[in-house]
Amino acid sequence: MKKHYFFALSAWILVLGLLAPPVFSQDRKVTGKITDSETGATMPGVTVLVKGTNVGATTDADGKYSIGAPANANLVFSFVGYLAQTVAIGNRTTIDLILSPDASVLDEVIVTGYTSEKKRDIIGSVSVVNTKTMVAQPNANLSSMLQGRAAGVVVSGTGAPGSASKVRIRGFVSFGNNDPLYVIDGVPTDNANSLNPQDVESVQVLKDPASASIYGSRAANGVIVVTTKQGTAGKTEISYDGYYGSQKIPDRAFPSMLNTQQYADMLWRGFAGAQIKPNSNIFGTGAAPVIPGQLFTAMTSGVAADPTRYKVFPDANPDSYGPYQVYNTSPGTNWHREVTQAAPVQSHQISATGGTDKGTYSLGLNYFGQSGVFKFTDLARYTIRANTSFKPTKWLKVGQNLQVSYVNQQGSNGNPFDLGGGLDFGGEGSPWAQSYRMVPYIPVYDINGGFGGNGVGESGNGTNPVANQIRNKDNRYNGFGILGNIYAQVNLYKELTFSTAFGVDQRFGNGWGFTYITYERAENQKNNSFGEYLFRGGSWTWTNTLQYNKQIGEKHNIKTFAGMESIFEQFRSVGGSRIDYDFSAPDFRSLDTGKNLPQANGSPSTARTLYSVFGKAEYQYNDRYMMSFTLRQDASSAFGSDSRKALFPAVGLAWRMSEEPFIKSVSAISDLKLRGSWGQMGSQRNVSSANAYSFFFANINGSAYDIGGQNGAPSIGYRPSFVGNPGTRWETAEMFNVGIDGSLWNGRLNFNFEYFSNTTKDLLVGRQANGLSMNVGQPLINIGDMSNRGFDGSVSTKGRISKDLEYDVALTFTSFKNKATRLDADGSAFFERGGGRLGGIQRTEAGQALSTFFGYKIDGIFQTQAEVNDAPKFGTYNRVGVWKLTDVNKDGVINSSDRTFLGSPIPKFQIGSDVILKYKAFDFNAFLFWNYGNKIFNYTKWFTDLRGFVGGVSSRVLTDSWSPQNTGGTLPIINTNDAVSGDLSTDYYIEPGSYLRLRQVQLGYTLPSGIAQKIGMRRARIYVQGQNLLTITKYSGPDPDINVLGDELSMGVDQFRTPAPSVILMGINVGF
Repeated sequence: MKKHYFFALSAWILVLGLLAPPVFSQDRKVTGKITDSETGATMPGVTVLVKGTNVGATTDADGKYSIGAPANANLVFSFVGYLAQTVAIGNRTTIDLILSPDASVLDEVIVTGYTSEKKRDIIGSVSVVNTKTMVAQPNANLSSMLQGRAAGVVVSGTGAPGSASKVRIRGFVSFGNNDPLYVIDGVPTDNANSLNPQDVESVQVLKDPASASIYGSRAANGVIVVTTKQGTAGKTEISYDGYYGSQKIPDRAFPSMLNTQQYADMLWRGFAGAQIKPNSNIFGTGAAPVIPGQLFTAMTSGVAADPTRYKVFPDANPDSYGPYQVYNTSPGTNWHREVTQAAPVQSHQISATGGTDKGTYSLGLNYFGQSGVFKFTDLARYTIRANTSFKPTKWLKVGQNLQVSYVNQQGSNGNPFDLGGGLDFGGEGSPWAQSYRMVPYIPVYDINGGFGGNGVGESGNGTNPVANQIRNKDNRYNGFGILGNIYAQVNLYKELTFSTAFGVDQRFGNGWGFTYITYERAENQKNNSFGEYLFRGGSWTWTNTLQYNKQIGEKHNIKTFAGMESIFEQFRSVGGSRIDYDFSAPDFRSLDTGKNLPQANGSPSTARTLYSVFGKAEYQYNDRYMMSFTLRQDASSAFGSDSRKALFPAVGLAWRMSEEPFIKSVSAISDLKLRGSWGQMGSQRNVSSANAYSFFFANINGSAYDIGGQNGAPSIGYRPSFVGNPGTRWETAEMFNVGIDGSLWNGRLNFNFEYFSNTTKDLLVGRQANGLSMNVGQPLINIGDMSNRGFDGSVSTKGRISKDLEYDVALTFTSFKNKATRLDADGSAFFERGGGRLGGIQRTEAGQALSTFFGYKIDGIFQTQAEVNDAPKFGTYNRVGVWKLTDVNKDGVINSSDRTFLGSPIPKFQIGSDVILKYKAFDFNAFLFWNYGNKIFNYTKWFTDLRGFVGGVSSRVLTDSWSPQNTGGTLPIINTNDAVSGDLSTDYYIEPGSYLRLRQVQLGYTLPSGIAQKIGMRRARIYVQGQNLLTITKYSGPDPDINVLGDELSMGVDQFRTPAPSVILMGINVGF
């Protein structure tokens, strides 16, 4: 990252420190000791503040403090999990205090959507994330930080710089988009990637009908409610939070590949396996391969290497360059090492909060910079947040929440229309993937400084990934976003409140990319091109609610609210591309400087509206029995007139057993509650705004006809481009949930366990085209049902081991089973997905989980010809040294009917555990994540182990391939003339995906308050942190944290997944 960002922010911190208000006048020195009411132990780390000021202190390792304050001041003593106390100083100079555990932690107010509730009164299933712990462990985005910290939430990363992780809540409710709804300060959005984690105050995950159904059609995938930091009354507090570190691909992620000598030996074994004489233009024709000193293009043509005939400008005439490119033969280029680097990552946050009883404010400025572990993939994100609230009268409160963000990414044009160049971070186009496709004897550069490539022949058709990175370094994506709302709350009278809020989620962006002539490639791209685009899109939301709360006597409590909401979503873009540019310099790149033809352009646009009315009523009797009823009606423009509206009800019941006399007498039980809910929620996420309508287009090539029949000018007519389906219905998820919540020993041990059963009906999929479709786009149709059943929960405990050592341990777990129960009327339908190179590798059908791996089972390797003769026939495939496939249906023939299910990519369970230890001024935190029971399809093996084409080869091929001398080998015989084994989807690619990972570990030290105050700070803490430092797994690929949450019909395939980097960083938190 550019250093001037860091220096600028450092200068700002210094200025703010100089402008910080002076220390409160210290008329009197007050000292004392703080102890725990239950254990009698002294309490280090207790905050002592002079009320109404920013003057404060912290108790030391012995629980002692010292602070200066006037005699008429009050001191506020507070500690997490304990009741705060306010004490008047008076004439005293010594104040000793005993703090008691806060049994009312359950009275914490939780934002559950349009309203807030006490944690102990929640009827629905809500996972409350410990944001204090989460935010204390820096990460690039909120979604990644949720992994293992919220019960029922499954998170899977992508490994791309700055990318958001995929999040799923309690399984899958659709074949399409299963992303949850994010509600940030009341504004709904589908993407929280621009949110700065340092701004987050609280996160709640709504998982069941009683909690989430109020959001209707947007809540079927669950809801993540995020509240950002708000101001508090008092003097201005300024803080700086920053970190700087280094990230790199861990050593275990780099594959073991053959070097040049081993590669040549492997080729000679292939000739022997095919029983033919060795014959290579590069390594010769002798009994053993000979490594040449130099390689040059067109080696087969007899042209001698002549460096003097290099062309200076290969872009101008690429055909003349190739025959004269010369390489010094590499002993073994480690392409994966060449495309990666140790790269810095940093974040700098400046915040200011304060206010009065009439108004508060919270301001934040953040810079996040991440240089990619893949070269030339830098990412920079700038975020400004301003939250304010004002209370001009007793009955009126107004305010706003606003975030403005800007992101700039190098090496990617962020282009959804493929108009130009840009690095791909997944699939076969990524630098990591292309590194597998390059042979080891080709160097990165030729002897003249040009790029090395496969123009020498016998080197495959891969692309030099370093060349790609350098050529794409000037490609850019710029994104700009505005997320926020303005709101007003009017207390009409004591029990009745009217609220209105108008929110926006707007995004703007542009990107450009240039593709170069790849002169070094055997399959040379002879035309350069340039593409550029701009887009704008987003939504606005207007919400109005009326809330009525009434306490009747001492035993009856009623809460009701009703509302209406309008949402408008729109996206529009414009882009174009041209080819054959005379100059490739960035200053000459525009759509005007390319050739007029051929050219491409487009301006797609979509729009959708949603209008809703909703209401919820809750009743509580004697703090013991609770019930709620929710009803919401949504009307969406995405559906036809007959299906536009849908009604979604939900009901919840709860029984606080701890208030019953037979349990209330048990002193250890602070709270115990049994609850359950049922409801329905719909989904329109997968339905485009055009699905209900048919479209036609006209052009000279596709819809013209010579009506006169005289070879005259054709008449341009219209032809269909998309067939609409006005009968498409809402996907509807019916959900049932039952759970138990408990708190023991005044909140020292808290737990919750839940069982859920979710069934989705009328699943939407794209209608399959047939021979009469004539390439006309097909609409979504309702075709099937699906179920998800499982359990999740959490356990947490905190306390002291000694007067100096305290602990806080939290554990979450998630487990569910997914199954498609119907895909069509007669149950015979199925969906197959997979790489085109292997055909269908996954199948989804009734009775199976989504994306279950599908293929042949291997039953060893044919050892003798007699064994081949006795085996079931499989065309001409069977021979000694190849895989013996299992005759699953026992019909004596191997064919496609013998393919079977090979395992599921969905984990059986996931567990996350946070361990926090505090000893005097030191704090230690470790976060462990355990993923168990899923399978991974290691698609990379097709390229590296089975040699479907010429490219890099895994070291397994030399050690594990069958031969007459290695009859225990697990890979087929190396045979130059036979790569058939690699063209079959078999269980060789299936590997266990379980892993245990140390996601984060952190050690911090808090400066004693007396020292901090002497240098002008209210508080100061430094820390060092590591991320992804240890992974225990049996998976042979680079990273077992496969993005199992991509396309729901093709999950769990490791197709060159970019591995997650390991990170070491240092940080500081200071307050003024």
